[in-house]
Amino acid sequence: MKKVSFVLAVKDGEYFLENTINSILNQNYQNLEVIVVDDHSSDRTPEILKTMVGSHPNLITLKSPENKSGVAAARNLGTRVASGEIIFPVDADDPNFPNRAEVSVAELEKNKADIFYANLERFYPETGERTLRHFQPYDPVMLKYINYIAHAGSSAYYKYVFDKLGGYDENIKIGEDWDLWLRAQSAGFKFCCKNIALSQFTMHKAQTTNSSDRGKIKNRIYWNKVVREKNKIFDVDPEYVKNNAEPAVKEFYFDKNHEIWFSEDSIPKN
Repeated sequence: MKKVSFVLAVKDGEYFLENTINSILNQNYQNLEVIVVDDHSSDRTPEILKTMVGSHPNLITLKSPENKSGVAAARNLGTRVASGEIIFPVDADDPNFPNRAEVSVAELEKNKADIFYANLERFYPETGERTLRHFQPYDPVMLKYINYIAHAGSSAYYKYVFDKLGGYDENIKIGEDWDLWLRAQSAGFKFCCKNIALSQFTMHKAQTTNSSDRGKIKNRIYWNKVVREKNKIFDVDPEYVKNNAEPAVKEFYFDKNHEIWFSEDSIPKN
């Protein structure tokens, strides 16, 4: 049984952290470690970690250095010290279902792949509603146009992928996972996927993007352009997404968020 490492980046996660860590410790798959990187939290996160680490020998806690911050830097720090063969990124507010590791490892082995991604379940705490997110089977052309992979927390990949690529780009503040997938694809790594929810995505107010918030929209457009420019994606074809994406994926990216993904401001000039 391969050893796996869950790498959890957290900043001020006191309301969700303990539940998320427990969801990992209670995996069906037993050969695992949990590495939590505290990214300069100012709430009770350090106290929670101090209490939990004494009871769980496979729980490792780290702190981001003073001169670094952000999810990319925190994930890099945790992944570099990980001793597992397979890496599972985790966000502090997104608990994992008990079969996440078991299914992910099995799919990687069955498909002889390097990277796996699944679906996730959206959870709305205010209403208790749960919905399955849209899902897109792997399409290398479409991945250059939109980041349809549900979330970093739905993925798993061999550590050698991280080592070969040098980890996440710490200069990218939004879309660092998309950049990693694009570089992995260019390097020839094999993707596989399965339309099954293996983790929860908590849709609390701090997590969601308000479509009427022009500042957030402009910020996302800016970082999409940065990621595309870095990966030399100068030609973006909205019609390809319109004609080839799964219906729910088309609705989300082409219909609802067309400006973010296909406006001129999101596409760099060659």
